[in-house]
Amino acid sequence: MEPRFYEKTADGWRAHPVSDARLRHSTSIRIGPDGHTIAFVYSRADSLPQYLVGTYRRGRLTNVQPFVRLNTYLKDYPIPRAEVIYWEGAEGDTVNGILYYPFNYRPGRRHPLMVVIHGGPSGVDLDAWRADWTVYPPLWAQRGAFVLRPNYHGSGHHGLEFVESIKGRYYELELPDIIKGIEHLVAQGLVDPDSLGVMGWSNGAILTIALTVEYPERFKVAMPGAGDVNWISDYGNCAFGVRFDDSYFGGPPWERLDHYIAKSPLFRLHRVVTPTLIHFGDQDTAVPTEQGWQHYRALQQLGKAPVRFILYPGEPHGFRRPSHQKRKMEEDLAWADTYLFGRTSMAERLRRRVLPESAPLALKLRARRIARTADGRYGVEQNGVLLPEMVRLDDTLWVGRFEVTRAQFRAFKPDYPVPPGTENHPASGITADEARAYVAWLRRQTGQPYRLPTVAELEKLQRKAGASENTLAYWLGYTPNPDERRQLEDVLADFRPDELLLPVGSRPPGNAKDPDAPLLYDLDGNVAEWAVGDDGRLQPSGASAVTVRDPRTKEVPAPPPAFIGLRVVLPQR
Repeated sequence: MEPRFYEKTADGWRAHPVSDARLRHSTSIRIGPDGHTIAFVYSRADSLPQYLVGTYRRGRLTNVQPFVRLNTYLKDYPIPRAEVIYWEGAEGDTVNGILYYPFNYRPGRRHPLMVVIHGGPSGVDLDAWRADWTVYPPLWAQRGAFVLRPNYHGSGHHGLEFVESIKGRYYELELPDIIKGIEHLVAQGLVDPDSLGVMGWSNGAILTIALTVEYPERFKVAMPGAGDVNWISDYGNCAFGVRFDDSYFGGPPWERLDHYIAKSPLFRLHRVVTPTLIHFGDQDTAVPTEQGWQHYRALQQLGKAPVRFILYPGEPHGFRRPSHQKRKMEEDLAWADTYLFGRTSMAERLRRRVLPESAPLALKLRARRIARTADGRYGVEQNGVLLPEMVRLDDTLWVGRFEVTRAQFRAFKPDYPVPPGTENHPASGITADEARAYVAWLRRQTGQPYRLPTVAELEKLQRKAGASENTLAYWLGYTPNPDERRQLEDVLADFRPDELLLPVGSRPPGNAKDPDAPLLYDLDGNVAEWAVGDDGRLQPSGASAVTVRDPRTKEVPAPPPAFIGLRVVLPQR
């Protein structure tokens, strides 16, 4: 549907075509009281929304400029390429959908496919940005999968006839639309027909369940959220069951019992072999929670398909708590990793659920691999000299697991003071000249090209920092704003570094949730660290025990010299 601008004239309303693509792809438009100033959101499926204002006259848009910029940090993350695709659906009608490409897409290679089905049923998937807890294409693209969001019969924005075409024929047009869309992608050589997943929320879950019933061997994984399986009980338990079921099933169940039974997947769940993860809020009245129990109980008793039912306390039909939204996404990804992508076994997944990688006990187990000398000092001894422990960050760089400790720095500078019990504290009060001299000494001791990190390298590491680093926020119990930090200067000046610094590795590492990543500690706390700027000069980078990042600007005030240390890096050997 093309937008039009209508002008009232003496002869009636006159339509002007809208030529600007930004308005044709706008998800929200507001006209100011002068009739010419226009504010709108321009969005595409593979580009972030732009909030723009301009002047609009008779179909022509001028003087367009941003009036607000939101979520600018997202531009640093990869976004999958997307396009609108078309195929022949049920009854020969043209059906469309949004197709997202995997990040590792290569022409001629077949990839897995995740079908993400919208709700409604009269919802619609537009060529517009969407990323939330039920729709998150970038995470599937990251795993090497295409994502298809089909606009099946019954979807909105396609005219009244298309929306109402499924009344009395619920499931009969939507399922063929989706299957034909998958077959279209298979025929193009894009999708591996043996690597299909399907998911959706509400009506999207209803269709997901039906697909696992009607096409039992087709899908390797299914993740329905808040979907019906028994339309007979839905009639009485759904808050709007009478209106919905009378409309789509042609009357109440006592008048059309055979029809209700034929339409309810519950009575054919014995056909399901697809591993199924079920989500529900325990306060859902739009799709009553009992529907989830029926779905789970049937699959669990039949025993033909792995099944898991996650119930979210206090949640209605649409989840409101960010913690529940996040968990729903994490559970989906883990389920697909097990049954679609083959990244983890079920046994390993169960172990991680019982002992999460970020749990203190799991960190203790991983920490056993961290190098310590016989007397408990961190580091690696070489020819009787204590050196930093290095871990591989990527294909180009090794990095110190910890900030250089006092014991390690004293190996270079024998007169460096190390009070008893502080051997594993980070070296502090280090000058720029001392930092340079230390890495030069390391190069002589080892024959390896040790150096100080660049500012860019440290900033990249700092983005991996833990949520509870040893910063001023840790000591206060809250994150102070700049004014509060200035009010504390006199108080902080009375503290020696030994009173506020912690032994390296005391706080949980920021990358603890990644089981394959090397544990890295104190990335944005304890001491600020010397780094090489673009001009070759050294500058301290990161937060320390007496500083903290501004929660708004993410900037860190200059640390006192007593709270500056260092970390070393080593180009890939």
